[in-house]
Amino acid sequence: MSVLNIIVPVIISAALTALMVPLIIRLSYKKKLCDTIDERTVHSGIVPRLGGGAFILSVVVAVVIAVMMCSNDEAACRLTPQSSWVQYVALIGAAMIIYVAGLWDDIKRLDYKMKFACQLASALLVVLVGGFWIGDFHGLLGIWSLPPAVGKAFSVLLIMYIINAFNLIDGIDGLAASLGFIASAVMGVLLLMSGQEVMAVLSFALAASLAVFFCFNKFGSTGNRTKIFMGDGGSQTMGLIVAFLVVFVSSGESHCAGANPALQSPVVPFCLIIIPCFDAVRVMVGRIKKGNNPFLPDKTHIHHELMRIGFSASRTLAVLLLLDICLILVNIVLALADINIDANIDADSKLEACLRINIILVLDIVIWLCINRWLNRRISMVERKGNRQ
Repeated sequence: MSVLNIIVPVIISAALTALMVPLIIRLSYKKKLCDTIDERTVHSGIVPRLGGGAFILSVVVAVVIAVMMCSNDEAACRLTPQSSWVQYVALIGAAMIIYVAGLWDDIKRLDYKMKFACQLASALLVVLVGGFWIGDFHGLLGIWSLPPAVGKAFSVLLIMYIINAFNLIDGIDGLAASLGFIASAVMGVLLLMSGQEVMAVLSFALAASLAVFFCFNKFGSTGNRTKIFMGDGGSQTMGLIVAFLVVFVSSGESHCAGANPALQSPVVPFCLIIIPCFDAVRVMVGRIKKGNNPFLPDKTHIHHELMRIGFSASRTLAVLLLLDICLILVNIVLALADINIDANIDADSKLEACLRINIILVLDIVIWLCINRWLNRRISMVERKGNRQ
C-alpha cells in the first residue's frame, strides 16, 4: 500500500467533515436540535449537538476508499491473517448501533440502562463477530496469556469502559475532540510502523476529522452559528473507534513496533487515553462515596475541578492537553528504555518485560494520585478563601 493510498482517504475524511459540519449546523437550527442549558453546562447560548455525525461518516468513507484503493493487494486489506468481510461488517455495525443510540439520546434522551445495553451490543459485535479481543497481558499485573472466555469478557468490558470515559470527558469545548485526536494520531503511527495500513488509515482519518471538528467546536461562535458540539452520538462513537484500536493494538494482531513486548502490551495503547479513563474511575468512586448513583451526571470531572480553582475553559483545555502529551511521552519513553533492574536478567526476557510494564503502570497511578491530591488541596484553599470573604 503506497503513501498516496493513505494520504488520499485521510484528506477526503477531513474535507468531508469540513463540508458536513455547516450542513449539520443549519439542519440543527432548523429542526431545533440544539443543546439545552442546565446546571451542568459551562457554555452560554444555543449550540447544535449533532456534530458527531460529520466525522463518523467521514471516517467510514475514508476506510472504504482505503480498502478500494488497495483492492489489488489482498494482504494489505486484511485486518487479521484470517480477515474477511465479516470483520468490516461487524465494525460498521457496532459503530452504527452506538451512534444511533447516542443520536437518540441527543434528541430525545435515553435511559442510561438502555445506553449500556447498546454499548454492550456494540462491544459484543467487535469481540465475538469481529474476533478482536485481548488474549495476552504481556506480564501486566503478572498476567500473561488469557483463556479465550476471560480475554473476550475483559475486552467487552474494556470497550464499554472506554466508550463511557470519552462520553464523560466531553464537558468543555474541544476537550474530547483533542484527546481523541492525540490518541488516534499516535495509534496511527504505531499501526503504520506495524504494516497495518488500513487500520492506520482509520486512525489518521479519525484524527483528521477530529482536527477539523475541533475548529468548529472550539473557535466557532453562537452569534454567527458556526459552533457545534459532537453530542453523545459523536463522543460515544469516537470512544468505540478508539476502544477498538486499543484492543486491536493490544491483541497481538498488529505486532506494533516490531518485537518490543512493552509496546505490544495494553499499557502503551491505554496510556494514549489515560486522562479520560482515569478520570472516569475517579468520578465514579467519588459518586459512590457520596452515596450518589455513579451513572448520573454531575460536575466533578477533572475539567470541572480545574475550573473550580479559577482556570478558564481555554486554560483548562491547555493544561489537560499538556498533561496528556507528557503522560504519553513518559509511558512510551519508559516502554522503549533499556531498563536493567537486575544484571542477571536478560534484556529480552519475559521477566524484564513484566517488570517494565508494571513499573509504568504504577508510575501512571502515582502521578495521577499526586495530581488529584494537589487539585483537591487547591480546591479546599479556594473554598476556604471564598468563605472568609
